[in-house]
Amino acid sequence: MTDDEISLLHRYLDGAITPDEIASLEELLRGSSEARATLRSLATIDAKWQQLAAEEAFGQATSVMETRSASEGAGPVDHTEQHPSLTHGVTSAMSPLVSGRRHIPLWLTLTALTAALVVGAIGWLRTPGGSPTGEERGVARVIRIEGDGATGRRVSVVDGRELFAGEELSMQRGLIELAFRETGVHIVATAPLRMTLDSNQRVSLHEGQVKLVVPPQGVGFVVDTAQRKFVDLGTSFVVTAGAKGSEVLVLDGQISVDDHDGTTGDLMHEGEFARFDRDGRIEKRSPSRLSLSLPELSLPATIPGHASLQGVILGYDDSAEIKKSSPHEDLLARELLPLIQSGFRDSSKIAAFRQGKPLGFRGIAGAFHDFPERTGLAPYARNGGWVAWYSGQVTPPHAGRYRFWGYADNHLLVAINGKPVFEGSRRDSSFRGLGIERTDNPALPCLIARAGFACSDWVEVENDSVQLDILFGEVGGNITSGLLLVEREGESYEETLWGQPQWPLFLTETPGAEEAAEFRRLVRHLEQKTMGSFSVSEAAVWKVAE
Repeated sequence: MTDDEISLLHRYLDGAITPDEIASLEELLRGSSEARATLRSLATIDAKWQQLAAEEAFGQATSVMETRSASEGAGPVDHTEQHPSLTHGVTSAMSPLVSGRRHIPLWLTLTALTAALVVGAIGWLRTPGGSPTGEERGVARVIRIEGDGATGRRVSVVDGRELFAGEELSMQRGLIELAFRETGVHIVATAPLRMTLDSNQRVSLHEGQVKLVVPPQGVGFVVDTAQRKFVDLGTSFVVTAGAKGSEVLVLDGQISVDDHDGTTGDLMHEGEFARFDRDGRIEKRSPSRLSLSLPELSLPATIPGHASLQGVILGYDDSAEIKKSSPHEDLLARELLPLIQSGFRDSSKIAAFRQGKPLGFRGIAGAFHDFPERTGLAPYARNGGWVAWYSGQVTPPHAGRYRFWGYADNHLLVAINGKPVFEGSRRDSSFRGLGIERTDNPALPCLIARAGFACSDWVEVENDSVQLDILFGEVGGNITSGLLLVEREGESYEETLWGQPQWPLFLTETPGAEEAAEFRRLVRHLEQKTMGSFSVSEAAVWKVAE
């Protein structure tokens, strides 16, 4: 990008762009993926929501356009229509891939601006039809509605409608997305829904689920249910209310859980979950327990075909004496470091471990709690952990640059031609000591990894086959899960409504019909429960070389 183009992006984010420059900005963003990516990196959550809350956003541009409109006899321009929201029209451009109730964490603040500028910039930056509305400002504004529509106490609720203090919303199916003016709080509520907008800083949730992103100016925002008041302390969180009680899940930051009598309750932090029943009983789960909710795929991992990437699962014999200084000390993976450092040529350490049945790689997705039993490793020393090693020659689907995305509890490493290129392990994995370059993305949340998705640097490959090695496993016990995805540079991917591109699951052979059905069920679970997602694409398969 040129200096002038970058300056144009900065002026847009600063609210100092002129009407004449708007057309140039739209043309630039439509035609340049680099410009869209740069704008995404320049925008921050705080800045974006401050713009959303500002009554005089695009003040300079608005003044110029008002003058021009007045000279043309159009009358004064309503600022609320001039620039109602930087998120208006965003998620309507993202195709939902999962039907039914959608659970949508609002980690879309960095991605929304780019996506919407491509599909709806004109709608943001100009008054529709150039005519005034004279509409009264409410406490919040409807960004979009999906499903059967919503009704309020006074009027039907449609896209762009102003909502006022005391407004009661109800909805039987679908979802509604709101933005609060003064606080900048962003809410997506899913049906069946009954909710009252009490004020700029409070909603009462009688039934349904709401997901909130709260910027700094919105700290103190309250979601009130029959059981508890959930008070934001600068975070993103999810509240569910119904006949059986209420639930809360903290996606980021922390909240205060208060009683209705004014008593301040416990603080809850990132990844924590609590359920409050009608009788006042409380059940809490820590982030580690939340990973238990992931389903385990019943794929035939021990029946490798001729086109399968071959693997072996390793562990300590159940008669071995395992001495650990702590339950999380990683012994097995530490003993595999010489294998990695040798470019996967020195396999002398392998003979010392107990081995299961031959494996065929079926992807890394979901839970693997029973994997040692299903793959013939058991009985083994569970406190010593296990590692699956897949190795072979594969051919990428296309020449080009790729990068890997994912996470694991605990071990995940990918090497190409003997060189480790991706490490998505938890911090208690010995693989972390290898110093492999990785970027953590907390804006793409997953409950078992506080740093969110990890991604590798770009790796360039040709059409020729490459040596592929994958290590995946567990430090100790059997509570294990992971996800390994791959992205091709220049490829476009659908995004979830909370902002994660649905990169393809990394596979080395095309899944059959039953496997594909299991993957679809897992995607639904990930999106609804643990804020993850992926796609399955035959065009993205790295096939085993013949």
